[in-house]
Formats: sequence, structure tokens, C-alpha cells
Amino acid sequence: MKKKILVFIFLSFLGFILFLFFFQPIDTIQDLHTSPEVSILDTEDNEILHLIQNHKTTPIDITKMKEQNIAILLDIEDKDFYQHSGFNINRIFKTIFTNIKNKESNGASTITQQYIKNVYLNNKKSFGRKLKELYYAIKLEQAASKEEILTGYLNCIYLGHDIYGIANAAKYYFNTSYLDLNVSQMTTLVALLNAPSYYSNHLDELENKKNTLLNILFNDGIINQEEYNIALAPIEFQITSHLYNSNLLYYADGVMKEFNSLKLNSKFNKTITIKTKYNSKMNQLHFQSSANYASIAVDKDGYIVSMVGDKDYYSSSFNIATQGTRDIGSTIKPILYYEALKCGFTPSTAYYSAPYTFSYHNELVTINNNASIYPYKNITMKEALATSDNIYAIKTHQALGFKTLANHFKTYNIVANSLPSLALGSVGMSLYDLTKIYSQFFTEGIYLEFKYITSVYREEQIIYARTFNHKKYGEEKYFKTIKNLMSSVFDTSIPHATASSISSQLKTKCYGKSGLTDYDSYMMGFNDDILIGVWAGYLDNQLLEDSITKRLPKEIFVKLLNAYY
Repeated sequence: MKKKILVFIFLSFLGFILFLFFFQPIDTIQDLHTSPEVSILDTEDNEILHLIQNHKTTPIDITKMKEQNIAILLDIEDKDFYQHSGFNINRIFKTIFTNIKNKESNGASTITQQYIKNVYLNNKKSFGRKLKELYYAIKLEQAASKEEILTGYLNCIYLGHDIYGIANAAKYYFNTSYLDLNVSQMTTLVALLNAPSYYSNHLDELENKKNTLLNILFNDGIINQEEYNIALAPIEFQITSHLYNSNLLYYADGVMKEFNSLKLNSKFNKTITIKTKYNSKMNQLHFQSSANYASIAVDKDGYIVSMVGDKDYYSSSFNIATQGTRDIGSTIKPILYYEALKCGFTPSTAYYSAPYTFSYHNELVTINNNASIYPYKNITMKEALATSDNIYAIKTHQALGFKTLANHFKTYNIVANSLPSLALGSVGMSLYDLTKIYSQFFTEGIYLEFKYITSVYREEQIIYARTFNHKKYGEEKYFKTIKNLMSSVFDTSIPHATASSISSQLKTKCYGKSGLTDYDSYMMGFNDDILIGVWAGYLDNQLLEDSITKRLPKEIFVKLLNAYY
């Protein structure tokens, strides 16, 4: 009876396999609502990041790998890789009988099946998942060459500590290229495959596992006696944790968040290519600072060309530029003066600037300039912007009525209290939102919709191209007037112009506004091609007491702008 049952199971299984192999073409596989493999390109169409199932990896060229290292992998993981069609029927039935006999749950997956599990499925142990794994493995063998499958497998394998792919593992554990792995190193990585999270944290066990595999490799003739003896030496790791540019990782997070919102379907065994305007030169810059900092740069179409969320992604992936909420300080003044122009002010409208006290709700309020610097004379809007004069700002705020500026921010769904201090920037928002508001000065009236992605391809077929949805919330002539006044910030002929110290370093004519609170320092600036917003400070709200941190946004602005060219 048992024999008949086994024969029936075997014939049913064989019939199922034949049906999949011959009568179920690959085109019948439905679109996947995930993105198994994604390649992100910069503005020059160079790949800047490769992801498999949202895991960062570095693609390899398998034709350049040492043949012996490939043999080491196949001897341990899948001896019949080049003979089977995605599954090993002898291995499957042998494993089934062994598991039943010993009450175990060992697997019989080929490398093709392991690749399918890593990319398209999960680690859940169920009969349904195994059937799907088998189905996809057969389809993959029909659609791809053995070299392509092996390459894909080596790109996606998990090797502990959030490291995916043999190239990244070689760099992380041994600070070397996957092309240069020696026998000991390659065998160590293969040893990790069985239980990467466990072995990567239990080095004694990993050493034993490596040595066990070396015995197998020696007995199978993959390595010789000398290679075996050398490889028995204890494992020596040279951990290299920072595999990617920190700035790139903040940018990539934004790209993938935007991509996922598009809800584009993938196709089986088809790579998704995402094109962006990422500027590699700008994003290579790093700045030494004890403080936190963030920046964003966009072009005239609203494409984000640079995004820095903080000084070190590996310490914190929290993106201050998009997620942090900080008071914006004197960067609010161009917005205030835009409202003033609407209400009949002109660039020549003057106020006397000197220490100023006024009554608000029966209490006296005193407004001071930064460092108590006053001209003690009438100044125009241009001079007020250049020197970030607080007296001019508060008098303008009073003349307009405190609700005018607060109402302006409702346009952007930002809540601002109609208080005297609002004229000095007592409203919180992200650097991202502040930069979007400044895009109206940059473009002379257009409120840009910021995007990372220009287009998306599946193989050679375009499946998404960006459409523009910019808005206009105000009058072009007033934005243009304020823009022209903002060049005064860099004017060395105006005493105490807030950004005159960096004007000699600029390669083009620029416009902008700095901002400073007790806790935050800003530089918002642009020329005819690019808009840059920069913030520096401390997330734990330490006071800004050193001049270096206060000046840092201006230094970052200059270097980002010049790197763009």
C-alpha cells in the first residue's frame, strides 16, 4: 500500500512538473505588486544604488570571479546546479524520506529555488509556498541563463548584519573586493549562508562551520592540501561598516518612498530602472561639525538633485530636511515683505531702525537686532533684507496686522500664530517645506512640486514619466521684486550684509536669505539654475554658541552651489 502511495505521489509530482514546464508559459505570471530588483540612476544615467527586495546590494560580474570560488559555493550549496532545471527531484525525495525518518525539516532547495525565495517569496514554511517556489524556479530557468541565475543569487544572499550580496559581504567582513576573496574568506561567507544572523554573532561556531566545509571541499577535490592548511587559520575580520555614501542613502530613501507611492507593478525577472536628477558631485560633499545639519537642492523643474538628511545616515536615518520641524528665524522676512508689497509697500519704503519697544496686550515688548547692531537711521526694504534688520520687520508686521503673515502660511497648510514674534520666524516647519516656499522666489512665482524621479523603465520599456503639477499661489511681479532685493544679502557694499563674507566664493550671481535663532542657523539661496536650503543646529536643542556652527549653512551653501557646476 505504501509503495502504491509513493508511486502515485511521484507520478502526480512528475505530471505537475511537466505541466509547468511545457504548458504554463512565463507570460501567464501575473504582474507583481512589488519591486524585486531596482536600479537607481543619477542624472548622467550611472547606477548609484541597486536594491533587491528593498535591500541594498552591489551587482557583481560573475565572469570575473575566481572559478574556484564559484566551485566552493556550488559544491556546498548545489552540486548539480548546471544539470538541473530549477529543482533536483532526487534531492527532494531523498530529503522527504530523511525528514520523515528522522522527524526533521531540512530543505532540498537548489540555488535557483533559494534565489526565488529571496527575491519573490519569504521564509514561511508551507506547502503552498514551496509549490510557488518550484513554479517560479522552473519559469526562471526557462527565462534566464545559469550565469544570470547564479549572478542574481550572489547579489541577493543575506549574510548577516543587514548585508546583502557577496560584493557587500566581501567589503563588510574583509574590506576587499569579491574578486579577491581567498579560499578561507569565500568558505566563511558560504558558511554564513546556513544561518547568517546566528553565525555572524557567534564566531566560534562560525569557525567550526568553516572548518567542516573545508573538509568537504578538500575531500571533493575543490581545494588542495596546501590551500586547506592555509584556510584552517582562524578567521580574521576587517569590518567596514560604511559601505555607501551617507548622503546617497538619505536620497535613496526619498526615491523609494516616491517610487512606492506610484504603485507600479513589476514583471517576473524584469529589473526596474529609476532615473533621477541625482548630482553625484554635490552629494560627495561632507562637512565636519559637532552639530547636526541638513540640506536640499532642487533645479528649476523641481527635481531634487541633492538631499542630506543629517551628517551620518549610519548613526541615524532620520531625515531632518524632510521630517524635522524647526523655527525658521529670519528666513521668514522675504515672505513678510512679499505680503507688504501686496499691501502697497515698495522697495523704497523706509523705517527708522533703532532699539524698539511697543505695547502688545498691555505688555511692553522690546525688539533687538542681532548683536545689537543698529544704523540709527531710516532704511529701505533692500537694506532691511541685506542686514536682516529686526526693527524694520516688526514695524512692517505691525503695519500689515499680525494676522496677515499668519494667513499667508495657511496657503501651505502651515499653522502660524499671529504674534509679534512671527515676523522674526517663530513658526515651525521642515527645511523641505521652507525650501518649497522659497521656490516661488527662485522661479518668480511658481510653487514647485518637488520630485526625485524623472522616469521609470521596466527593461527598455518606459512605464512612468513625470508630469508637472506646479502651482501658483501669488503674483509674479511681487516674487520677482523680492528676488531681486535678495541679492543684497551678498552685497559687500552694504555694511553688515549677512552673507557678504561668502560672496567672493560664489561663481554666479546669487540671491538668498540667512536666518538665525538661538537654536537654528539657516542659509536659503539660489541662482538662475538651482535652489539650495541649508539648516544647522542640534536636535536636542542645544544653544548655538559657537560661530562655526552659526556659519556652517553658508559654507555648505557655497560648496553645494559650486559643486553643481
